[in-house]
Amino acid sequence: MNKRLTRSVKDKVIGGVAGGIAEYFEIDPVIVRVLFVVSLFFHGAGFIAYIVLWIALPEANYALESSSITNVQNSNSSESQMKQDDAASAYFKRLEEKKIKRNRNLGIVLLVLGCIFLADNFIPKIRIADFWPIILIALGLSMLLKAKKS
Repeated sequence: MNKRLTRSVKDKVIGGVAGGIAEYFEIDPVIVRVLFVVSLFFHGAGFIAYIVLWIALPEANYALESSSITNVQNSNSSESQMKQDDAASAYFKRLEEKKIKRNRNLGIVLLVLGCIFLADNFIPKIRIADFWPIILIALGLSMLLKAKKS
């Protein structure tokens, strides 16, 4: 079978790029993530590469666990088939909800950064360097509040 480089569905933190590269080369995804972070210190090359790969690489196909598939194949009853269909639809629904939530959060971050860069260009007394601590505090607070809700 032909092996393709895709973004991971199972092992994703942001866009699944590092997980997909790790699956393709059969290495630990932490190594790929560390390489991306280290390459950030080389004039942001890691960030640019990650964004380009996120756009260019297709997302891997969804795959259910092989044990649940073999259970359905081995069982002849329609009841177990219906249970499997319900489990599969619930799985895909959770994946879609996560994708929608992730896209919304990314949109909010991009919107805020765009407003800051726009203000930096058109309002002379505003400097971006003054806003980074506020942005980091806001991101940290939002993560803590989301963790409490879960």
